[in-house]
Amino acid sequence: VTYDTGMVLGEVHSLRPSLSSYPALCGEAFAHRAARRGAPRHVAQWWRTIAARTCLCVQFATYYLTTVAELIYFEQFFGQVFEDSPLCQWQWLLVAAVVSIPLLQLPTFHETRWAALVVGVMPLVLNVSVMFYEVALVRPWDCTPGPSYDGGGERDAAGILLGLSAFSYAFGGHGFYPEEMREMRTPSKWPTVMHWTYGLVLPLYWACGVLGYYAYGDYSLANINLNFPKNKANLLSIAVQLVQEIYFIVSTNLVLNLSMELALGIDPVACCAPAAAPAPGRTTAATADLSRDLSYPVSVPGTVDPQVGLGGKGG
Repeated sequence: VTYDTGMVLGEVHSLRPSLSSYPALCGEAFAHRAARRGAPRHVAQWWRTIAARTCLCVQFATYYLTTVAELIYFEQFFGQVFEDSPLCQWQWLLVAAVVSIPLLQLPTFHETRWAALVVGVMPLVLNVSVMFYEVALVRPWDCTPGPSYDGGGERDAAGILLGLSAFSYAFGGHGFYPEEMREMRTPSKWPTVMHWTYGLVLPLYWACGVLGYYAYGDYSLANINLNFPKNKANLLSIAVQLVQEIYFIVSTNLVLNLSMELALGIDPVACCAPAAAPAPGRTTAATADLSRDLSYPVSVPGTVDPQVGLGGKGG
């Protein structure tokens, strides 16, 4: 479904290149619907404005919570790599923020392409390999007791909301699509991007999902490395994911920062020009955004599973 909707977004963008953000697309969709029903122009414009602003608010809330989840994963990875450190959770969160701030100065998705390759794509191969290695090493299905597959017991409202949030999370990346198409050198190649991305990612999802559930069943943990023994391969995987989290934090914040800058008529790449002076205002804004993201996880000590912690918040 996400593949089909991604392709639809690409077709819409090819017809209306000026709609370069998800809120703009949403506003135009509601305005077009009102116009088709015979609404006068000012009513269609009203729907365009309301829909775009509502979508923008939802997008901000969504990516705020997404960044919070990534920050929690970030500090968990720190804690797993440096187990003997005296730092506690909120202190690791501050360390994660300080490490992320330099990369937050990247102004657009175009400038993050090499970071995406180095800390996004390449470590993926390593992490998948480590998972297969750890499962083959331990063979959890031969353990006593072995994995169970009864679904984990009774269902409650919180569990149902958490499951639904996992489905909705699958569409979270769609908020990046219009921005990425806007910055592509050849936006008409968007279908090729979708073909390659889903052609590579879906087999990995299926392989890891089926193998992981068969190996661990209801005992599987959201932080996948907690399922593995404490050995060098697992430690290497955690260290690599620790670096990956920097890009995940940057990408969600970048959507929010670009929305604000473009709405204010600010050229995000002006600060990257060879003769440009430093932009302390932009640095301050990016730091302030990250501080906002830190407010929730710091205020909720003991959050172990980001999905559980944020599932209740989202519900």
